[in-house]
Amino acid sequence: MALVLTFSVSQLFAHALYIETAASGKKGVAQDVKVFYGEPADGAPEKLADWWSDTKEFTLWAWSPSGEKTQLQVTAKDDHFVASFTPAADGVYTITVSHNVGQIAGKTQYQFNAAALVAVGKSDEGNQLLANKSELGVFVNVKEALKKGKPVDFSSQFKSAATEGIYVTVFSPKGWSKEVKTGAEGKASFTPEWTGKYILEASKNEKVEGQAFESVQRIATLSIGVN
Repeated sequence: MALVLTFSVSQLFAHALYIETAASGKKGVAQDVKVFYGEPADGAPEKLADWWSDTKEFTLWAWSPSGEKTQLQVTAKDDHFVASFTPAADGVYTITVSHNVGQIAGKTQYQFNAAALVAVGKSDEGNQLLANKSELGVFVNVKEALKKGKPVDFSSQFKSAATEGIYVTVFSPKGWSKEVKTGAEGKASFTPEWTGKYILEASKNEKVEGQAFESVQRIATLSIGVN
């Protein structure tokens, strides 16, 4: 049992939930949303049978630009879940997962958060950091053109406040990664060297009292595309 637990904990530090969907959508037109679990660095998602504990029992939400949320029904595939949503208004939609894993690892409760942003039309409503209601989240202005060689500004929030000192690892499509620490108002940046999909992964450990565990390890991802 000890060997199994040690293996599981070591894998947790490298694994996360992440969401993929098109960064732009059209009002009245359905689009697919996919949820994966795996190591962002290698780009190879885990088969559903290998997802840790009850991770695949997550709930997927679509937050409208005005802040209304709708639960999205998911369908299991071989190595991911798929759902769809249909934007009803212009603005930026925030798609989120926030899942507390049922199994306690050592003395730590793990919480997996993931988000994706979808811009619809020209409205800027909902295009803000705190539109993500998860306890930990990363934000990039989805209305800006993200290009190779151009700095990408991002920010992170913890419990609905822009937070300094959050460690964010940027995973590139070529396997390269870089850790960045957010500064004032939770802001930081990186410069992409390749085109393709990038995953930003924030992490924060919080000590707690009066629980069956001693700390909560929160992990939050945001997938973005660089042209």
